[in-house]
Amino acid sequence: MKKYTFKSLTFLLLTSCWMAGTSIAQDLKTLQAGFKDPQGTSRAKVYWWWLNGHTDTTLLKEELRSIKKAGLGGVDIFEIGFRPDGLVPAGPAFMGDESLNTITMAIKEAGKLGLEVGLNLASSWNAGGSWVTPEYAAKSLYFSKIKVEKPGRQTIQVPFPDIPRKDAKGADLLIQFGADGKPLFRQEVAVLAIPVQAGGTYLDTTRIVNVSRFFDPKTETLNWQVPTGSWEIHRYVCSNSGDPLLLPSPNSKGPIIDHFDSTATRMHFMYFINRLKPVLGDFRKTALKNLYLASFEAKNALWTPSLASEFRKLNGYDVAKFLPYIFNKTAFDPSTTDRFRQDLNRTISELMINNHYRKGKEIANSYGLNLISESGGPGPPLHNVPVEAIKALGSLDVPRGEFWINHERLDDTKDSIDLLMLVKEIAAASHLYQRKITELEAFTSFQNWQEGPGDMRPIGDRAFCEGMSRAVIHGFTHNPTKEGFPGNVYAAGTHFNVKTTWWPKVKPFNDYLARVSYVLQVTDFAADVLYYYGNKVPNFGTPKNARFAVGSGYDYEIINTEKLLNDLTVKDGLLTLPYGAQFKVLALDEIVGNDPAVLKKLEELSRAGAIITGTKPTGVWGASQTVADRLWSGSGAFGQNDLKKGKVFTAPALQILQAINVKPDFDYPDKGSQRLDYMGKSQPVLDFIHHKKGDLDFYFVRNTSDKSVARLVSFRQQGKSPELWNPVTGEAIPINVFNQAGDYMEVPLSFGPYGSYFVVFTKGGSTPHYKAVTSASTHPPLFMYTPQGLQFMENGSYELTGTSTSKKVTNNIQVQPVKGAWEVQFTKGWGAPEKATFPDLISWTQSPDKGLAHYSGSGMYTKTFSYNKPANQSGRVYLDLGKVGKVAEVWLNGKPLGITWAAPYRYDVTDAIKPGENSLRVEVINTWSNRIIGDINEKENYTRTNLKVRGSRELLWSETPLVESGLMGPVTIQHVQPVN
Repeated sequence: MKKYTFKSLTFLLLTSCWMAGTSIAQDLKTLQAGFKDPQGTSRAKVYWWWLNGHTDTTLLKEELRSIKKAGLGGVDIFEIGFRPDGLVPAGPAFMGDESLNTITMAIKEAGKLGLEVGLNLASSWNAGGSWVTPEYAAKSLYFSKIKVEKPGRQTIQVPFPDIPRKDAKGADLLIQFGADGKPLFRQEVAVLAIPVQAGGTYLDTTRIVNVSRFFDPKTETLNWQVPTGSWEIHRYVCSNSGDPLLLPSPNSKGPIIDHFDSTATRMHFMYFINRLKPVLGDFRKTALKNLYLASFEAKNALWTPSLASEFRKLNGYDVAKFLPYIFNKTAFDPSTTDRFRQDLNRTISELMINNHYRKGKEIANSYGLNLISESGGPGPPLHNVPVEAIKALGSLDVPRGEFWINHERLDDTKDSIDLLMLVKEIAAASHLYQRKITELEAFTSFQNWQEGPGDMRPIGDRAFCEGMSRAVIHGFTHNPTKEGFPGNVYAAGTHFNVKTTWWPKVKPFNDYLARVSYVLQVTDFAADVLYYYGNKVPNFGTPKNARFAVGSGYDYEIINTEKLLNDLTVKDGLLTLPYGAQFKVLALDEIVGNDPAVLKKLEELSRAGAIITGTKPTGVWGASQTVADRLWSGSGAFGQNDLKKGKVFTAPALQILQAINVKPDFDYPDKGSQRLDYMGKSQPVLDFIHHKKGDLDFYFVRNTSDKSVARLVSFRQQGKSPELWNPVTGEAIPINVFNQAGDYMEVPLSFGPYGSYFVVFTKGGSTPHYKAVTSASTHPPLFMYTPQGLQFMENGSYELTGTSTSKKVTNNIQVQPVKGAWEVQFTKGWGAPEKATFPDLISWTQSPDKGLAHYSGSGMYTKTFSYNKPANQSGRVYLDLGKVGKVAEVWLNGKPLGITWAAPYRYDVTDAIKPGENSLRVEVINTWSNRIIGDINEKENYTRTNLKVRGSRELLWSETPLVESGLMGPVTIQHVQPVN
């Protein structure tokens, strides 16, 4: 055995510490480089809408080059139908020879550009197509009934159920019928004899007789000894539901597949693979990386031939006697109904997850492709999505959700939960199943051409704070003609394509999205509480701090039954998942049914030292009731002495965290309430998400208001130094005002309107810094951390204090207005004069010239101004444009200063400005909205688009207000003296 001296042990310890420090520094350096110029999956993608399947290959290639130049990472090819108004011609059938050639060309061209391609597996959505034959098409359950009152053995003719040929709205259902008038696909399920009940009484399964074995489907007769009494004979038959693709291109109509049948899934996936593989070869060597399944929105599908056997396997009893429930939700007493409904829903969920999503992933992976889907919703009441969402999302390679901009769909609960903010549950699935990427269909909207990138940022940042790590922007519509602006687009979505006015200036916004995405992809989510969202099926996780909230400054992860049972353990008193995430408290939502495995697992975790809290279940029975009685046998109050006794507490998670001295992870004054949600009740001033990588901690923090704010923010960090990583610029800047106050690192932070950035904590030697900045105000003054030092953004007297030194600062920002008239040049042919003089800066919409008021496009402002450098000025000089609608690019003395797309529209011009005469050019671009409004109201015809009726879902174009546009100022030169 080798012996070590004290000296050698000291050397080993120091060497180990040095190597650890070197590793952290290297990690930080690598992360900073990736943050500055993120690549690969960090880059946002777009839905590439091919309306009606009508395309132009030359323009497709041009669009791909433009997509690459704009800083995007790829496309999802998504063919979709559009209303037959003559503006968008019908293209070839989806996945026919001509369509296949175009798709292949697009994939090959994308590969040359280093772009990633996904392909949606349908023309529109709900998987399906013209190739789906009846045995693979979606199915439902139908029944007929006759009354029998004569006792004794009889041969009873039982009619075949009526199969509707049209839906409730009169549209054709895609069901194929034979010469006999019956559907080509049909399968007998059961024949039941049900005693006729007295009015108001419930069915009793013990009195229902399954007479299927006495029924001959060939002759459609039942040979049965009828008991005394009055009976109804029910015949249940499985046949096609007729659910069609929802919005297919005109030549691509077809039924959707049976999403509960693995053979249908295999047929569908292999149809695409067998069409694509001969022309593309090994998919691993192409740009085609993903197959995509959009959200499930079938209306009639309910049954599949394997459902009865799967039901028995999962639940231990036959489904047959409970079939009346499907057609009469009050057929059984409430208790029986609740139990059966839960069992049926769980069966359907398992069928869909295993036979569609998992089977689809298995097939895609075997050919080197990933499967992506919105398998988690949006659920009821918007759509009938019959799954346990997190399990369904976890069965994919990349889970995807969605969020909308300026369009809420609130449910009818007291919390008015936004049903279209599907982020938190998607992120949970990504974390739990270790998928790393959380994709979101992003910025979907019914507002046409009214947003600029700055309008998209707040809702995008909210999605980042709920867990999004890659945006899939909805959407980029292909335009197969160069003629006409803004061109034809899909009806929903923020219009994000080459015909958007501000598209030439969009790359900095895409860089911003990529930088935030990069950090959130390469790090791991951190939270204090694990929230089990219950075992009801279907089940969906609501937006952050909606149905469940810990309290202000705390975050939580959602866990589902599968991961609770299989992965959750206790380590050192902390609830631990295999990938390293640890939580201090497990909070429970509703547990129902006779599902003792869940409650026994909770008991096991509690005895191992886990802190668990939740209300005692009231909807359980059998073995579950026995375990629940044990777990909730105490008072429910939290006490350290009750740990490891197999008890569940009833105190709120926040109260427990406070009792064990776990302070908020993120704190600041004036939070206003413990429950900070986004349902209009208690909007937080600041929102956050916390991620970790080793000893590095990353907090993405956003200002939720349209005003600049400053706050003293407390992070639960010790012994680390903070940095500010700005995703707008890619800079990583040391923070040189912070103070360790017990468990907290206090950092004064300032944010512009809807501003956001990362605060990063690193281990290592502390850089020279002040401990605090104070002023006459309650909150810190507005200031920026810059490479040159602190820059105060408002006038006043402040004091910087440190351990042994302090510094008083009297900040006096010297402002020089850029006065006088501006010459503005407008693009010819869009209604505005080619040139105009603006004596004062106003919105174009305020101009008495209607051509200007309704103008959309670029306005190039030029001005020569005299700059007088203040005496003894050695600080930084900024050009502040004031108010801008929507995007600006600036040149000063011929030097390009770059693009700004969100407030503050501000440039550092220290190295570009000169004493005396200066030449300034400011190009401002607004949106298409105003020109379309002008065309509608003034009966002009500058624009060409298929969306000339509504400006939004709520308003016609004639009712839509004009959008403020142009350079509104005031434009000023500001001198700021940094404090080193």
